[in-house]
Amino acid sequence: MVTLNFVKDDWVKEKNGSRLMQVDEYQIIESVSYANGNLSLPTMRRVYSGKVWCTWINENKAVVTQPFWEYELEPAVPESVSVQH
Repeated sequence: MVTLNFVKDDWVKEKNGSRLMQVDEYQIIESVSYANGNLSLPTMRRVYSGKVWCTWINENKAVVTQPFWEYELEPAVPESVSVQH
């Protein structure tokens, strides 16, 4: 079982980075396996690839979406969000 560290719309940044990004989705791929090595019985299943698609706005004001390895990301807080006591 895979434990996901982020959910859609979480704010993240690359470890030791400063670019603020939002989680868009987890990358799911189709994996093929064969029962007992029998090539005539392929089984397809959807599995998490380990990558997270993140979106941000670059210096040219363009929206960019790119995959990152989940272990390369850490939680972040946008400057516009203030903590209320």
